Amino acid sequence: MNEGMSRLGRAAGAAALSTLSALAMHMGAGGAAPSLLAIVAPLLASFAIAAQLAGRPLGRGRLALVVAASQLALHTTFSLGAPRAVPPAGHTGHDAAALAGVLDGSGVHAHAAMPLAHVAAGAVTYGTIRAAGTILAAASRIVHLALDALTAALRLTPAPVSGPAPRLVPVADGVYAPRSLTLAVPSGRGPPVTA
Repeated sequence: MNEGMSRLGRAAGAAALSTLSALAMHMGAGGAAPSLLAIVAPLLASFAIAAQLAGRPLGRGRLALVVAASQLALHTTFSLGAPRAVPPAGHTGHDAAALAGVLDGSGVHAHAAMPLAHVAAGAVTYGTIRAAGTILAAASRIVHLALDALTAALRLTPAPVSGPAPRLVPVADGVYAPRSLTLAVPSGRGPPVTA
């Protein structure tokens, strides 16, 4: 595989991992399901950015910054792309009294799990990208071992034969018996002479 295709493959994997892990964690933390456009648009944007970064070595700090920025952008896109529902009366964070309670510490925001969910999605993305080479090498070895085992299992070779197969020879009655079972004594031969 040439370097250009390898870069595009890495970019596609990073974009899919980042977007789908963020989507799963976003919805798991109580976020509404975004529209298809709100999923495809950031996926394509993530791919375009990842394609530009795929060939460049990124340090740990730069990679963490890129992943954190992508999680913030993905959360915003998913939130803006979700269908709007009328919040229930008194829903924390959506009316003034509840907001005041959050600010003075007497209330808890209903979506407190959302930042933690995106931090977790970012951690999964960061860790997987950092270990991508090791993961791909291990996956390649597993695939090669599986293919070798499958090839060996499907290889049809006859069982080894220790010698020539016995031939059938006619016996006096017209019955055929294997030659190895018939006693053939040359004529004129008798018992040994004792001296």
